[in-house]
Amino acid sequence: MMTSSYLSIDISRTDTRAWIFENQPGSFELVAHAVTPTFSGLDHSLTDVIDKVILELEEKAGLNLQSTAKRFYIETDRNIPGLRGVGLTMSIGKPIRVVLVGISEKYSLEPLRRLVRFYNTEIVLEICLQNEPNISLQLEKLTSTAFDLLILTGGVDGGPEKALRAVISNLRLLVQLRGSANRPQIVYAGNQSLADYTKMEIDAGDDLHIAGNIQPESGREDLSFASKALVKAISRLRLKEFPELQGLIEQPKVNFLPGEFARARMDHWLEQTQTNAKSVLQLHLEPDHAHAISIQHGTRMGFWQNNQVDEDTISAVLAQSDQSIERTTAAAYLANRELHPGFVPVTIEEMSLETAWMSVRIRRLLSEMATLYDDFRYDDRIGLMDDFEPILLSGASFERLPSARHTFMVAQDGILPHGITTFVGDDYQVITALGALAEFDPLLPVQIVDSDVFSGLATVINVDSPVAAGQKVLQLEVDEGYGEAREHYQVYQAELKRFETVPGNDLRAYLAPEPESDIGMGLRGLGGWVNARASNLGLVVDARGRPCFLPVDEKSRHEARRDWLWNLGA
Repeated sequence: MMTSSYLSIDISRTDTRAWIFENQPGSFELVAHAVTPTFSGLDHSLTDVIDKVILELEEKAGLNLQSTAKRFYIETDRNIPGLRGVGLTMSIGKPIRVVLVGISEKYSLEPLRRLVRFYNTEIVLEICLQNEPNISLQLEKLTSTAFDLLILTGGVDGGPEKALRAVISNLRLLVQLRGSANRPQIVYAGNQSLADYTKMEIDAGDDLHIAGNIQPESGREDLSFASKALVKAISRLRLKEFPELQGLIEQPKVNFLPGEFARARMDHWLEQTQTNAKSVLQLHLEPDHAHAISIQHGTRMGFWQNNQVDEDTISAVLAQSDQSIERTTAAAYLANRELHPGFVPVTIEEMSLETAWMSVRIRRLLSEMATLYDDFRYDDRIGLMDDFEPILLSGASFERLPSARHTFMVAQDGILPHGITTFVGDDYQVITALGALAEFDPLLPVQIVDSDVFSGLATVINVDSPVAAGQKVLQLEVDEGYGEAREHYQVYQAELKRFETVPGNDLRAYLAPEPESDIGMGLRGLGGWVNARASNLGLVVDARGRPCFLPVDEKSRHEARRDWLWNLGA
């Protein structure tokens, strides 16, 4: 039986990664993984970086993946060995400038904001046709605004057409004025009765993308109908920004996607296959941006956030830090991190600022996502209000932290989960690769996920109680699985307590909360058994309160934060 091989490559601002997967002997495995810095200087193109990471991967895997002509060895015949498929994903590039045009605010523009803010975009103009019916003013706004992508929607299928027809005529003039070299990408996701008319009237060739109606019926929104068309538009814009990639994309069996779309594909699968009836949350943190994906009852929600440092950011970071640091020092550090995303902290103070900044980034990311989606309930003081498990952590920012306890504290302080959950780390940053390759062979991501490629960080019990600091909130009866007598523990408000696990042994604990304590079992005071699989930190009980109980005195506050980190061990 011939081995099936698949290659995936992901390009971010700081790193370019590559993975090779094979199904020898009968099930897929991650054979090798390589990473190299992504250079943005004039002396290095993206193809140079890709060549470098592929060469490193070839040496590790003992395979020939690319010819001297820079073409992938693709399997064209079952009897000739080669790659069955190649995934190429990107999270590099300038924010895409977007214009949104819709009939109404509630049923057109609000959904479009949710659609585009999932990606690295900047909304530069919005036109609500109900508020701006003058077609001349519409055209004036469009011609005076610099943008890369325009999305037009509105109306249920078979509904009124007059306002949309007027905009479509304006877009035909706009396309003619800008010419083929400077033509924007246009996505039409409105009344499908006008789909053919739109295609003929605008006449923009491959720069026009006809999607399904994101509101096919009154009161029903489905952004997935526009996803495929939007991904095509974004891919064309990235190829225009990085034309050196065109030669790779044109090769057979190469799948080119935004990295965030590939990750969401995997998160959908995780939510569909798990049996705990909880939602899935993924946080992807890179030095220059952060991205969140939530899958709740089959619905995808997500938000892209480019890093931005302002006075409020500096204040929030100082409040989150566990060290006494001057404001000017913190401002200088954050400014340096913004200019040099690859910078690695080396001192205690720098590491304190780094972890504090990451937690602040997570809180702002989730807060902005909550403002965009009514169904995503999050408050930066009390955290998540619904149950998510697993919570997946990925990205170079997590990867560069010195220990599991630092990763845990960054995520826990930023997210403040509800109830019982599990933190999982993507150590090989493989989830993007799996999403890019899934359409070639659906078994590949399934078997790779089952191969324990992800690392368990901790099982977390989050205790929500209104009592004062120092009062008992939870009792535990812990069975460590060694045949010994069960141990009994008590947890008090404002405490963070860890119970270690041993590889190969799950830890079972019976939770007996106090009557006013909520641990996510459905009612306050309701407890039960919980199983914690072996992981880096084992079982962690967070009874620090929502919001966390912290001393008013700055010195005592710093000591409390250091104690919490110390309680997690190495």
